[in-house]
Amino acid sequence: MKESSFPVDRLLPPRAATLSEALDAGFVLFRHSLVGCLPLSLLAVLFGQLPSAYLLSTKQSLSLADPKDLTWWALMVLAAVGTLWCWLAIMLRQRAALVPSALSADWRLALVRLPAALGVLIFGACAVVLGAVLLVAPGVYLLVAFWPALAIVVFESASPREALDGALQLARGSWRPLAANLLVVIMTLLGLFVMGALVGLFFVEFLRPAAPGADAWMMGLVTGLLSAVFQPLFIAFGLAAYADLRNRRAQMPSSASSSA
Repeated sequence: MKESSFPVDRLLPPRAATLSEALDAGFVLFRHSLVGCLPLSLLAVLFGQLPSAYLLSTKQSLSLADPKDLTWWALMVLAAVGTLWCWLAIMLRQRAALVPSALSADWRLALVRLPAALGVLIFGACAVVLGAVLLVAPGVYLLVAFWPALAIVVFESASPREALDGALQLARGSWRPLAANLLVVIMTLLGLFVMGALVGLFFVEFLRPAAPGADAWMMGLVTGLLSAVFQPLFIAFGLAAYADLRNRRAQMPSSASSSA
């Protein structure tokens, strides 16, 4: 089931990578694959906007506290499934930046992997919530450890149970560097997003659109474009972390590997 080699491995040193090396590998992967991934990322943004667009078109409240009709719930499901498919396809296209593959083949493979990926998100979320309810620490541990689970589904043809178990095995003994990696990635993306939003606000104030509601549409466009760029960046960082965990696992003594 597991690939003997993973293309992102070539971006990392033949040992356990430092935090800066793992982040650099993720950024290199993002830079090489952005053009091919941007249409899929924009499509993911459009999927995510479907429920809000429906509420606006039907003049319903955007507040989640207000009751919603069945059409809105159906669009929520479609948005979640469609966005997840885009993420899986982005993973495959990022690999294709290192090992070329046909676009149509990657789209079909993402569709094949979609049911298992949905299972990973559902069962993983339930496990994280249960761990957080029982005791906060287990929830935090699982939240970090499950980060590579979708990559295991995509690249190792794993079932939801195999993917979650495989993620836990990869994180065993490497949870702290994985947590540090995830924390830095999240803080970096949040910082870049805030900076981009401030730039958007500057242009809104500078241009001062006269049409009613034009400023809201402009800010929506800015945030949508930022999301379209940051989604493949986050995925690239995740694939680099997954590759580093594979390297760390391969370098463990056989006795430790078997006991884990």
